[in-house]
Amino acid sequence: MITNRAQWLMLLSVVGSVVGVMLNKGLLAHASLAVLVWLFGEWLLFRWRVEFQLRHLRCVRTVNGSTSDSGTLWTGRPAKVSVEIISERSLRIPFVRFRDWLPENLALVNGDDGADGQNEIDTQVIGGSSVEFGYTCRAQSAGTLQFRGVTVSVFDLHGLFFAKRFLPARQKFRVLPTSVTVAATHPRVKRVNSLPPPGIHRLQRAGMGCELLELREYVPGDPPKSIAWKVSARRDQLMTREYESEVPIRTTLFVDCSYGTRHGEFGQRPLDQIVRLAASIARSAMSVRDPVGLVVCDDADVQYMVSGAGDRHFFQMLDRLAKRAVSGAAPPVRFTPELLDEAWGVCGELYPELLNPKLNQVPFTWFPVRRGNRLKRFRRTRMAAVFTELYSLAPDEPQNLIYDDVRMASMCQRFLLEAGYGWTWPVVDRRSSELHDWHGKFEVLTSALTRVVARSHDHELFVLLVDLLDHPEPPGRLADAIRLARAHHHRVVVICPCPDDCRPGSLDRLETPSRTDVAGLLRQAERLRRINAADRLQRELRRLGVPVAFAADGRAAQLVLSEAELARSGRTTRSGRR
Repeated sequence: MITNRAQWLMLLSVVGSVVGVMLNKGLLAHASLAVLVWLFGEWLLFRWRVEFQLRHLRCVRTVNGSTSDSGTLWTGRPAKVSVEIISERSLRIPFVRFRDWLPENLALVNGDDGADGQNEIDTQVIGGSSVEFGYTCRAQSAGTLQFRGVTVSVFDLHGLFFAKRFLPARQKFRVLPTSVTVAATHPRVKRVNSLPPPGIHRLQRAGMGCELLELREYVPGDPPKSIAWKVSARRDQLMTREYESEVPIRTTLFVDCSYGTRHGEFGQRPLDQIVRLAASIARSAMSVRDPVGLVVCDDADVQYMVSGAGDRHFFQMLDRLAKRAVSGAAPPVRFTPELLDEAWGVCGELYPELLNPKLNQVPFTWFPVRRGNRLKRFRRTRMAAVFTELYSLAPDEPQNLIYDDVRMASMCQRFLLEAGYGWTWPVVDRRSSELHDWHGKFEVLTSALTRVVARSHDHELFVLLVDLLDHPEPPGRLADAIRLARAHHHRVVVICPCPDDCRPGSLDRLETPSRTDVAGLLRQAERLRRINAADRLQRELRRLGVPVAFAADGRAAQLVLSEAELARSGRTTRSGRR
């Protein structure tokens, strides 16, 4: 609450008073005492302003013209936010800074003023006036986001004292994924009418469609309107037309929502690529009246959504994807000083009152002796008290959090997730074994695919949106389930999330960093590892007759629609070979 300037001024005043008394310098002693009295008066005035006048401030936030506590946003679409700070009574505060705390899932649109991803404004509140400022932001990933409030920083004009308070203004929004329009792949010319070979069941069956399937001899009982009179006259016998019955292709999306897909910054996580692509594929398939089903898998659970079409089913699917995109309970993580520093910084923004030394005082101890270790122990003790207050823990829990690294790491992870922060380093390491449960993931996905294949009919399309880049071995059981689906004459497409610069064939775009750039060399090694993993995955799945695409590739959704058209026509290749 006291700045370094005030501390040095107080120290010099005390030294001046002592020196003036000891050397019988009355002017020096009186001047030093006057400075001390002035500092004490300024401190009393500042305390009065902070403790009594800030109580009369309240915050009202408007998002897209609505002040409701809940609502719906879309990824990638700008949202206009307006924040109004209202003073209910007369205030005399010299210098105030208002900082709207933004979740990590939101990004400011270029052109708005801000610092470190936050929107700030410096102003003076006098009388009953109000302050209003606004900005434009954009949600980066599906799920939920929560506005918590505005941080108020109060300073005096001389820069001697400061205080920080938090004005709550909670609003929770559901963020739905935005679908990308994909060009239709259905042909504009008439398809061939030849029958497929034995064992391949044609999807276009005989019915009353608009496309001619074949001509056959008239059988008693055929409707007279189906008789081809001109052909009958040429052949001197009655011939009947048979038309194709347009049976839609049923597409089932298998969405991987495991722990490993939630690592990274919002908007760049593998899960964000998967959800965005799943919404685009569903919208494109439903635009040609094909039913779409959804199977959401994680490391231990699976949820099914029956196939359907129409706008209502589409929005229900988006809602299901948004709910599963929310980061739930985190896997056990290792305790690191960086993890504690991250939680400490967020706590200082959201709960500055819980870090007040009056409420959260650390008992004095001699150990540890080193200053760095004492600071870490000091922060860990205060964070343990904060977690005990926030989550209503037992009275003896702070001592357990201080000395138990596993429990402390778990509480820090929980606090960061609830604050809207993603699983990034140093919170979770993507390549660590703690984040990936390959056995559980493949077990759930294989069981779900086998169950859907057992209940499927005719030709269907299965789209596996699965993160497989970090898997060190070939997908054994998953490959068996894919072979089962192919044996039942279904089509399977695998789409793997991958950064744009790590797709197969991107080795020619590599730039060699200098030998002294250690961070660049590490990034280069990670990129090479991902490119080699993508090449290996592509070779293994192509041996099963399964096309592979990567979510960063703009042609991934186009590949799925092309496979749907192949399944609809009964062909096995794009060149027309059967």
